[in-house]
Amino acid sequence: MANGQGLTLGELVARSGVPASTVHHYRRAGLLPPSTRPGNGDGHGRFAYDEHHLEALQHIRVLREEYGLSLPEIRDVLPAILEGREPPPARDCAEGPQARLVDAAFTLFSEPRGYAAVTVSEIAATAGVAKGSVYRYFRSKEALFTAVVENLCEDTAQRFATAVSDLGGPEGLGRDPAQAALVFGALVARAMPILLELGARAARGDLPSQLLAARVLRTLAEAAGSPLSDDPVPAGLRVIEAAFSTVLHWAVGPEWAGRATPG
Repeated sequence: MANGQGLTLGELVARSGVPASTVHHYRRAGLLPPSTRPGNGDGHGRFAYDEHHLEALQHIRVLREEYGLSLPEIRDVLPAILEGREPPPARDCAEGPQARLVDAAFTLFSEPRGYAAVTVSEIAATAGVAKGSVYRYFRSKEALFTAVVENLCEDTAQRFATAVSDLGGPEGLGRDPAQAALVFGALVARAMPILLELGARAARGDLPSQLLAARVLRTLAEAAGSPLSDDPVPAGLRVIEAAFSTVLHWAVGPEWAGRATPG
């Protein structure tokens, strides 16, 4: 470990400002340097981190927030940056084709006509790239949908962490699940069309969608529950349930209960 100084996950989160769920997501995505498992040597100890991981998280934040790079683009450039072989990319690379494709797909998939009606040609045209170039970055429209889901998940988790910080941290939020649900609902509203599409696929028994939905739900639950509890997933699931109810109420309007029903 760097300078022989190990960091716990809590210390890494505190120093980097990156939520634990996002750290785990970056590790699984191959963005962070390999971590070690201390303990009895059986490989079942907690992951241990060091200054290399902190530096990587700091670079990832800059590349995401200031340069607008997608996670696959960051995965390509980060090793060279960490090794000092390359400086961060120029700002004119901030909206590269891959990031533009994800943004365009998100916009089109979120329209009322939905995922099924959107063509790869439309996505390419909206992103300003040739149709053939799409397949340089994504093997299919389905792979692009997955990238949109993962990007939304990470973005929502990070935005919620920022919102909690702006409200004064966990104590500033008052450990108030209702307030957390309101804040989380406002952030997740833009992602609802995509999440509902993913949920519908999972409900129909599509295994890849079920696995992706489970990963997304856990990441969002950890992000939503961390400010409220030392056991974040159950707390986060309660926040998500309340947030979805809030978003649905916004969608149908405040007077829905008083409308006449067929009968």
